Amino acid sequence: MDFRSIVLCLILWVSPVFGSTLEQLDQLNTLVYQYPSKALSEINALERHYLGVSRSDTLLMRLNALKCESYIQLGENAAAINLARLNDAKAKQLALEHARPYFLNCMAQAYASFGDYQQALPLLYSSISLSRKLKQPQALIGGLWLRSKLNADVKHNNAAIEDIRLALDIYPEITLQDQRWTWPPKGYLYTSMAKQLSDIDEQKEAETYLKKALDEPTTLGKVKLFIALDMARFAQQNQQPNLRDKYTQIARVTLAELSTPLELAVAYNAIALIDFNSGKYSSAEQLINLSLATFRKEADSIGTISALSLNARIKLKQYREAAGLTLMEQAISLAKEKARYSDLKHSYATLAEYFAKQGKFSLAYQYQLKQLEALESETLSIKNIWLSQLKSGLSREEQIAAPNHSLITATTVNSIIPSSLFPIALMIISLIIFITWHQKKAPKPTQPEQIVLNLDTKVDKKKSFEDLLNISKQAGYPLSLLVFNPNHIFKTDVPIVIEQLKTKLREQDVLLQQNDQQIVIMLPHTSEQGAINVIDQLASTIQVWQEGSKVNIGLACMQQFDNLESMIKRANISQLRKLKVN
Repeated sequence: MDFRSIVLCLILWVSPVFGSTLEQLDQLNTLVYQYPSKALSEINALERHYLGVSRSDTLLMRLNALKCESYIQLGENAAAINLARLNDAKAKQLALEHARPYFLNCMAQAYASFGDYQQALPLLYSSISLSRKLKQPQALIGGLWLRSKLNADVKHNNAAIEDIRLALDIYPEITLQDQRWTWPPKGYLYTSMAKQLSDIDEQKEAETYLKKALDEPTTLGKVKLFIALDMARFAQQNQQPNLRDKYTQIARVTLAELSTPLELAVAYNAIALIDFNSGKYSSAEQLINLSLATFRKEADSIGTISALSLNARIKLKQYREAAGLTLMEQAISLAKEKARYSDLKHSYATLAEYFAKQGKFSLAYQYQLKQLEALESETLSIKNIWLSQLKSGLSREEQIAAPNHSLITATTVNSIIPSSLFPIALMIISLIIFITWHQKKAPKPTQPEQIVLNLDTKVDKKKSFEDLLNISKQAGYPLSLLVFNPNHIFKTDVPIVIEQLKTKLREQDVLLQQNDQQIVIMLPHTSEQGAINVIDQLASTIQVWQEGSKVNIGLACMQQFDNLESMIKRANISQLRKLKVN
């Protein structure tokens, strides 16, 4: 009886302690995003407390996962990579596979913060695959959120939206997971969705998601600051100066809750950009100088490039040309060194626009050419990123398929078919394969009609372009895209020219005139040589309407990584190359 009483007392004592520990770690997960410096201090205190005390491997691994995320939030990316790599190896050693996706996410996010997508993507895809396999919705949400941000960075908006939508759909499953680890605040998912919707001109829906983000109970501290900045940028984009100032002020007040110089530098940079776009150059200059000093001290090259470029733009607006050009050259030099093609493109665009306004058109043209070179390098970089993603996906599929294939083959040969009947079975299978192959090779006259789009009945013509592109990718059909700028044709004549061009096109070809007057033509079932033949036919029609200047039509042929925007960019580059040669 006495022994049972002792055991009961121990159970009653241990249960609240265990429950208290789990509750404390759940609170730390929220704190990591709101107040990462405070969270890291508490994690270190818990580690010291557990030193020499018997604790489960799972609990200690979770503590390290939270520590890794706190390093990410504080910008300590190198420390995050080292900690994540160490604990991923430890999880394998302890057979705690369900812990691995959290450390893979942490490593991927750290590499992405360095701009190293080639390292980040395979880690991220491994994490997402493991999360699904091991039923870890918390890790899956984190992986999808990060992949959405990377997709957005390379202008793959549709994929970014789908990832965030899925992450929001499974967010309620966090509470159903037996073992808690770490997961992002819902407010961050809402803001990511809002940004993507804003990029595709769904402004009302984007505003709804931003309001949801600000209303989330966990939107405090750093989370609140950056959501407020997102709302200020959204208000500025929609020409709502009162709302912009309101949310910028919320962000300024929340600055006091940040505790590290690097966090403050990132926030100062964001507020400075809003002030610059609002014409508040003096305020923007003060903030960007503080930001730049910290980025340089912390050797944060990406932050330094951004701050230098913005500081240069401020100086140029203040008519301080020498200082502005010096800062811009520093930004360009560092961007070249770090292969930051997007930053290079924006820097060259700023200089081209500045010199054009100064009437120095020769210099402006030179910078415009450099801008196009940077754009071409950026496009190539994006292509390599998507190829890396495709390789990662194929590698995973092969790894999954190989053992399954071996198992199926072994079962079929050894268990189902007796050895005496094997030759006959082999002949029958060969015959079936031949008939199937022959049917696939046979022409199907109705198939092309399935992808013909009549844009006259479509409200959203751009969406129809995307649909046609996606269908061609899935079916493996060739597809080409042409661009033409009718700058040398009188505006009143452009509609007539368009009607004449339509008579040269097939029924399934699609023509669209964009807001900037550029004419875009999509040619399904058309190879590069076929598109060149079409260009020759169209050029003869256009030449009649623009006497004295050569017709210049850009061409891009579909590749597997393409979306509509990347194809138009490559067609524009092709057009400008021809212009340069001519």
